[in-house]
Amino acid sequence: MTTIALSLTIPPEVYEALKEEAKKEKKSPEELSVEILLAFLERQRKLAEGRRLLRTMPRRAAKRRHLQRTNTARRHDDYLYGEEL
Repeated sequence: MTTIALSLTIPPEVYEALKEEAKKEKKSPEELSVEILLAFLERQRKLAEGRRLLRTMPRRAAKRRHLQRTNTARRHDDYLYGEEL
């Protein structure tokens, strides 16, 4: 895997917290930073997918309602008189 060097300026207290957490996990601060960034990016991807789903739900629900109305009209007697579905 190819890596790219990144220079990041963070406050000293953030770096100290990162070092402490990395030490607890027996990792380098750099390794833990990469894991944190990957987790953040995955979370953002999932949020974007959820937003996309929410935006398309009304359109998909309207399509299903139409199909349900069609089915209800077509099987009206079955529903009213208890015919086998």
